[in-house]
Amino acid sequence: MVTPLRVLIPRGLSRLATQSGIGEAIRHQEHAVRALGHEVVTDPRRSFDVVHLNTPFPDTPLMGLWAKMRRRPVLVWAHSTEEDFRDSFTGANRVAPWFRRWIASLYRMGDAVVTPTPYAKSLIEQSQYGIRRPIHVLSNGVDTDFFSAEAAAEAFPRERLRECLGLDADARVVVSVGIQMVRKGILDWVEVARAMPDVEFVWFGHTDPRLITADVSAAIASAPINCHFPGYVKQQVLRDAYCGADAFCFLTKEETEGIVLLEALACQVPVVVRDIPIYREWLPDGEVTHMVRGTGAAVVPDTVQRLTDLFAGRLPDLSEASRAAALECDLGAVADRLQEIYRSLGLFDPESGPVRSGCGMLGAWHHRVIAAPAGMSRCSWLP
Repeated sequence: MVTPLRVLIPRGLSRLATQSGIGEAIRHQEHAVRALGHEVVTDPRRSFDVVHLNTPFPDTPLMGLWAKMRRRPVLVWAHSTEEDFRDSFTGANRVAPWFRRWIASLYRMGDAVVTPTPYAKSLIEQSQYGIRRPIHVLSNGVDTDFFSAEAAAEAFPRERLRECLGLDADARVVVSVGIQMVRKGILDWVEVARAMPDVEFVWFGHTDPRLITADVSAAIASAPINCHFPGYVKQQVLRDAYCGADAFCFLTKEETEGIVLLEALACQVPVVVRDIPIYREWLPDGEVTHMVRGTGAAVVPDTVQRLTDLFAGRLPDLSEASRAAALECDLGAVADRLQEIYRSLGLFDPESGPVRSGCGMLGAWHHRVIAAPAGMSRCSWLP
C-alpha cells in the first residue's frame, strides 16, 4: 500500500481570506489533495512532507522558513500580482509597488511557484519579481459536479432566486459575484443597472466596510432600486443564482483567473465579460463568452447593448462551449496536475509513492528528481 504525502496547508491568518477567491482556492487545494489519497495537515507542529503557501499575510514567510528549517519543500501559490492589487482597497494604488516587492519575496521562497493561468505566469515571470525556480500553471479549479444546471434542476433555481429576492416570477435577473472594489467593475456595473431599470441586478459578495473605497461606497449607497446586494451567501444559493439568472455580468478589469467566472461557465449561464487580456484568447468572444469591447466610459453603453442583444436572442447560445471550458478546470483534472507538480519536485514516485527519509520532527527531506514514465504525456496546463 502506497503511503500518502502529508500536505501542510496551514490555517493561520488565511482565515481572514475565507470569503475571498483565495479562500475558495485553498478549499479546492484541500479537495484535490484528499482526492489523490494524500493527507491534509493544518497544524505546522505536526509532521509534514510539503507545505502549500497561499496568502500574502505576515505569517506566510514564517511558515516558509519553518518548512525550510525542517528541510521540507515549499510550494507557493501566486494568486496575486501588482496589477490585480490596484484598484482594490483603500490606499491600494499608493502601496502597490511595495506590495509587488512583498509578494515577490514570498514567491522567491518557493521551491516551485504555482499560478492559475498562463496570463498570470507571464506577469510574474517579469524580472521585477526575480523568480528563479520553476513556475507551474495550475487552475484553482471548479467543482463541475456541484456547479451544473443538472445539479440545480430539482431546486427550481429560477423560481427560488426570484422568490428569495422578492421579485416577480418573470423578472429579468443579471448577477455578478465578488468583493466590492473598483477592480471588479462594480462602478460600471451599477451604471449599467441604472441604464436598464427594467432588469434586476444582483451582486453577491461581502467586503469589510472599513476596506471599501469612498467611490465604491458612494456607488452602492446611490445605486438604483433594481440593484440588490445580498452579501456573502452559501454555495447552494450561489449555484441557484447562476442557474436561475438570465446572465452573469463580470466587468472585472484585472484577474489572475476568476473562480466565480468558472462557476458561472460550469452552470451554463450566458456570460458577459469585459474584454481583458486574460480572457481574450482563453474564453474568446462569440465562442465561450460575450465580450464588452468598449473602454472607459464606453463600457457602460456597450454592456447595455450586449445584454439587450442577449435578451432579444440576437447573440448565439454558448452554453455547451462554456460548460466545456469549465470542465477543463474541473477539480479532478486539477488533482491530476497537482500530482504532476509533486512528481516534478521529486516528492512522489509514481511507482513507490512519497520519497521520504525520516518521519519525525527533524527528519530530513532528500530531493530527488524523478523522471516521468516513458510515454507519459504532460498536461497542457503545465509548463
